[in-house]
Amino acid sequence: MVTLRQRPTVATTEPEPVLENCADDLTILSDDGDSPSDAAVKHLRRRWELASVLNFLNVFRTLISDKLKLTAEEIEMGLINSDAKNAQLHIALLKGIPPVNNKSLEDGDAWITTLCKKLDPWWPLIANGEIPVTANKGEEISGYKGLEPTDRLQFLKALCELRTQQDDARKYIQDNANEGALNPSFGKRKLGGDGKKTFYWFDGDDIMGYRLYKEVNETSKSAKARKNVSSDTSCFCWETEATNLDEFRRVARELSSSKPSSLAAVGAMIETDAIPVVEKYHKKKERAIKRKMKQEKVVSVNISQRPIRFTRSCRNRKPATYTFDEYDKMITDAVEDTDDTDRDDEERTEQQSVSLLGSDDISEDKKMKSTEDVLKTEKEAPHSDNGDVKEIEKSKEDSEGKIEFGAKNRLRQRVTRNSALC
Repeated sequence: MVTLRQRPTVATTEPEPVLENCADDLTILSDDGDSPSDAAVKHLRRRWELASVLNFLNVFRTLISDKLKLTAEEIEMGLINSDAKNAQLHIALLKGIPPVNNKSLEDGDAWITTLCKKLDPWWPLIANGEIPVTANKGEEISGYKGLEPTDRLQFLKALCELRTQQDDARKYIQDNANEGALNPSFGKRKLGGDGKKTFYWFDGDDIMGYRLYKEVNETSKSAKARKNVSSDTSCFCWETEATNLDEFRRVARELSSSKPSSLAAVGAMIETDAIPVVEKYHKKKERAIKRKMKQEKVVSVNISQRPIRFTRSCRNRKPATYTFDEYDKMITDAVEDTDDTDRDDEERTEQQSVSLLGSDDISEDKKMKSTEDVLKTEKEAPHSDNGDVKEIEKSKEDSEGKIEFGAKNRLRQRVTRNSALC
């Protein structure tokens, strides 16, 4: 990818014209219906640095991080709001520039300090002007967050330039060049133009999305010295013409209906080459969105149908103390418990002794009563002996009579059985 950079001034007879960016002097007038974020997005899309950064991420994605899957819109909003997506992108780039301290990069906004430290010595070689923010005892974090989105874009562009200077990036380029043909992602696709000032470029992939860029080059002369060739100035502008399918179709219609045949050819090329690729990308994106919505719906249904389960609370651990206060308290409590148990045992023994004395008295009373009852029965016995003897004799006579009657009956039964057999 070819990037325009200000060349160092050399003492020659005829100095070369200076390249300037027209977007630096532009004042963006937002419509009444546009929000500040929309105006900032439009301003970013007028900068050629944004297209350069997106192309760099497209080319070196496998070298930076396979997990880094940010869309172009997310990168734009990250530069505007300085959110977590912006931090994720910068951290992935900083990890490829030694020395690397992963702990400091992952610690909140500490990556901003690392960014300023690494870019400060290289800034005159990879960017123009002075570095907006330098490392200054933590003040650089608030300074970076207070920058304009275009200044943050300058930081990101310089970081990408520094990343390409590393050994692994150079080896990656050489390996692709030695294969005989460069990877098609190493360059933008030029669709054409009017052949003079305006050119159209098509770039992107299935992760960040596809975009149509418009390049405008203008050459002007200063009013003071129009006769001097060294006063010529090249004005370089880069605009994002289309970012979605509707915008691609609109640009294709406008260019196809234009009078110059070169621009009409560009419109036809957009319809035949660019729009089918964008349509395929948008269909794939819609399917992914529908799949995600379906998964979220299934998860929500499962959660609503499942019974609520209460998990047990976490264990509360007591803080560690390194004094003997708790040990002394434990000993005193144990001594008090033993004293209480001794007192209870003494009370129990006293109660048992009292109960035993009472039971002895009761047993003696019972013995006295039993002896008196025996004496009374002995006195009453002579009167009742005569009646008892008579009753016994009567029962004996009755039992003897019953025995004799039974024997006679048995003899009769035997006689009758013998007669029947005969």
